[in-house]
Amino acid sequence: MGAVAVAVAVAGAAQAAPTDQRQQNERITLYYGVVPAVLSQATLAAHPPAPEVHGAARPASDTHHLVVALFDTPTGQRITQATVTVRHTPPKGVAMSKVLEPMPLGDALSFGTTFVIAKGRHHRFRIEVRRGERVERFDVVYDNLHSGP
Repeated sequence: MGAVAVAVAVAGAAQAAPTDQRQQNERITLYYGVVPAVLSQATLAAHPPAPEVHGAARPASDTHHLVVALFDTPTGQRITQATVTVRHTPPKGVAMSKVLEPMPLGDALSFGTTFVIAKGRHHRFRIEVRRGERVERFDVVYDNLHSGP
């Protein structure tokens, strides 16, 4: 499944039943998806012109694409005005923080970036969503159990 497919799945997730790829509080509902970047690159390349995805022309084999979709919990409306940052803490190695870029797909908008995610369990992501002065924090644990695309 490519980034476009993940973005579509994440975009439609608000209509679906709750999954383990959803975090929610009284203000924000967050859906996320993670796929190997080589799959997202291949999917995007099939749709000319092939856009550059978050600055990565040729991702390393352990590079993954993280996509986040945000919704206002009380109204269900998609959130498009926010700054989303993620801190990835792998089970081994050094933590890294990035700002997610807006990703328009048709009428929907998600946020995404790439991270190196080695095979293994307990990759931790602290996702911070800033809307005005308020910052909401979501903690996600991701298990990368596949050895490649």
